Amino acid sequence: MSSIIATNRRKLAYELGSRADTRQFIPFSKNTNTDRGRKVFIDAALAPLFAHFFQADDASTIRIVSKIEQLSAVAGGIAANTNVTTPFEYMENIGELAIYYQLHNSPQGNQVESGVYITGIQRSSRASNQKPGLWEVTPDYTREVESGVAEHSMAFVTTEEDTGSAAVKNSEKAGKNGWGGINSFNFFFVPKPIENEMGLWITPDSRSLRPATTAKILADVLTRTQNFKGNKEPIKWTIERDTVKLLQLSLDHLPNLLDRLEFTLVDPVADTISIIQSLEYRGAKVTANINQYQRAKAAASLSAARSNKPDSATTRAIAAQGADANKALAEYSNLQRIKTNFVDYVRNLTGTMAW
Repeated sequence: MSSIIATNRRKLAYELGSRADTRQFIPFSKNTNTDRGRKVFIDAALAPLFAHFFQADDASTIRIVSKIEQLSAVAGGIAANTNVTTPFEYMENIGELAIYYQLHNSPQGNQVESGVYITGIQRSSRASNQKPGLWEVTPDYTREVESGVAEHSMAFVTTEEDTGSAAVKNSEKAGKNGWGGINSFNFFFVPKPIENEMGLWITPDSRSLRPATTAKILADVLTRTQNFKGNKEPIKWTIERDTVKLLQLSLDHLPNLLDRLEFTLVDPVADTISIIQSLEYRGAKVTANINQYQRAKAAASLSAARSNKPDSATTRAIAAQGADANKALAEYSNLQRIKTNFVDYVRNLTGTMAW
């Protein structure tokens, strides 16, 4: 539940102070609410999650709090991971936690105070050393596909700690065949340094695995699959959440015809309208399962994304759903006002004294 809270809160709105963003940001601690360095603020709704991580008066908790306070001076530096689609957003591993934050240097019409704004916290995941690429899973084996052609009717774009975990995860989605074995499928593996549960990031130690490079590899796989004469029926690709951003990055490298491919976008975190229109313009069939937080973002970009490309039933459905998004966001963010700093507030929640 706690990771779901963090995930959903980051999906509300990136424009701090906008009408859609009703989050309450408060000073992280008394040490970060001074005129020395940048101020550090944090979403007050993260207090229960933060308290869950810090139930004990141990030294590691004190170190993590101290490191977060140091964001006042080092936020956005060489140790930070950069978000691909939001230049002012960063993720930084501090101890066992991944801290997600945004840098706002000056008010720009929304009266937001300059500083560091922490928007999410979760357990950090270890990076994978495996490279992006296409894999095949059958009842008899799991192997990399050197040809880059997806020949099975089901295919996934997925990220896990390693390809073995990705194979197991997708096997559950693929289901069983008539003999009780798993249905055969392909999956495109996205390494953890490229994507994680909370966003698409460029990490300091994996510049060679830049998302643009991985997106080009995905585009090559989709192109080869489209051109493979042995595919008698459309290949159905399922792409979930943040990995849809990778599909968005691959659009410029795709051919003009994709009529042998179908795409299902599940809770996409990307410019969904633009992706749908671009794929349908190429002849691909696209369906999208979009949750209430994404509807707001999709609806907001609808008019900007429209061009001479044909409209679609999927696009119109998303636009209609967007009408209720503001109400849903307001209800979700109806928080009790907190008048103290975040650290003191969490201390009161947990009953701890050492930090």
